[in-house]
Amino acid sequence: MKTAVRIQEREDSQRGFGFMSIQILVPTSPRSETMTPIGHISFQRTLDDELGRTWYAMRFNVETDNIEYLEKMTKIARVIKKNSNWDSQPKEILKIIGAVEYKIFNQEFTPVSKEGENLYDVFFLASLYKRIIAPSEKAARKKMEKQGLNKHELKFNSKIEFNKL
Repeated sequence: MKTAVRIQEREDSQRGFGFMSIQILVPTSPRSETMTPIGHISFQRTLDDELGRTWYAMRFNVETDNIEYLEKMTKIARVIKKNSNWDSQPKEILKIIGAVEYKIFNQEFTPVSKEGENLYDVFFLASLYKRIIAPSEKAARKKMEKQGLNKHELKFNSKIEFNKL
């Protein structure tokens, strides 16, 4: 099982807790590279915990009117339930679901593995049609060809670099 995820952590030092959210992402449509969140798995920890980073209170969270998203989250929850226990840590859960990490780049979910590659915009009739991630313009044009977008215009947008906090 491969699961696209976005991981977020935050601390509330006034209350003494840390929180983690693992967003579960799926393509917006078949063969789409654009991702959308369908739910998340949350954890919390006590900041003054002597073990330092022991997470607990795992929860599955889904808020949707799309029954397919509920079904996908249920499938993921069943895999986790079958292969973990009450004491499982986020790293173990990520391994169980075959997590592929994404981050936000240029207002879109982008695989972390694509850092350092280039983002290209594909235009049709002067409107943005889609975006392509590729290591070079030649590779981007090859992707366009495979998708039947030969007559579309290709423009370099930016190099993919995630903020290091």
